[in-house]
Amino acid sequence: MENGEYTKNFRDSIQVVLEHHFPRSEDGIVEKRIKINMNFPVITQEEVKTVMDDMDINKSPGPDGLTLGIIRELFFLDPAWFTELFDDCTRQGVFPDFWKIVKVLLIPKEGKDLTEVSAYRPICLLPTWGKVYDKIIAQRLLYELESKGKLHRNQFGFRKQRSTLTALDKFHNFIINTKAKKMITLALSLDISNAFNSVIWDDLINCLEEDGISVYLIDVIKDFLSNRRIYDDINNAEFKYSKGVPQGSCLGPVLWLLIADRLLRQMDEQENIMCTMFADDILIMSSGTVSYKFTESLVTPIKVVESWANK
Repeated sequence: MENGEYTKNFRDSIQVVLEHHFPRSEDGIVEKRIKINMNFPVITQEEVKTVMDDMDINKSPGPDGLTLGIIRELFFLDPAWFTELFDDCTRQGVFPDFWKIVKVLLIPKEGKDLTEVSAYRPICLLPTWGKVYDKIIAQRLLYELESKGKLHRNQFGFRKQRSTLTALDKFHNFIINTKAKKMITLALSLDISNAFNSVIWDDLINCLEEDGISVYLIDVIKDFLSNRRIYDDINNAEFKYSKGVPQGSCLGPVLWLLIADRLLRQMDEQENIMCTMFADDILIMSSGTVSYKFTESLVTPIKVVESWANK
């Protein structure tokens, strides 16, 4: 454990590792809404079918054991009822609690000290039915963010027509332009430890409201972020977590973009600096005429990153 002590048995060890990857925070509790929302684009049968066609039918199911194949059969049996269920959830701003129970498998990382909680990678198995609805909401949220121009041009992760190659192309162009001005380039790569698990849920809601996202989406996402639970198969127990973007979900990566976007906006204010991100990987590029001044020029940008990471 972090205090240098060791757990007494295997069950305790599992509990400690899970609590590391799925932390709790009183600041992260999102209050549920109480009113009905009638103003939203209805979910269509074609939308549901398209989402399911895009999902991997071979993925393992969540705690309920229902595979995508079973969910698809239910849909084709009565597509109107199936779609109306999602519409009712959206109308009431509800993401059902039993779709928020995560079954976790802990996979040891190669070459790591297995007495450390960070030496395990959690594989999250969510109920497939919930993942279909999750993906519908995630796609609608991403569409609004992109169409309203709310995502920074220098974020290359979790977005269509963007990849590590387009990020490298941006880096390459920065170097070329710097050389054309007879200047030199310094690149500083940063990785934020435990980034996805450290996000405060209230901050996500604030970002959605600041960006003018549709009320019906905010309402569903508020409920999506409430009463989330981990199913501990070893101890046959459940516990709540209330911090971080939900791993294994479709909404999780899109919600992370909101937090990352705030850093990129702040970095735009720095002189002779360009910052790009691929998910949680940060690359800060600086240009100058002499190398010994780079240390000085990066002091403020690094402080900006530290301040953002510690919020």
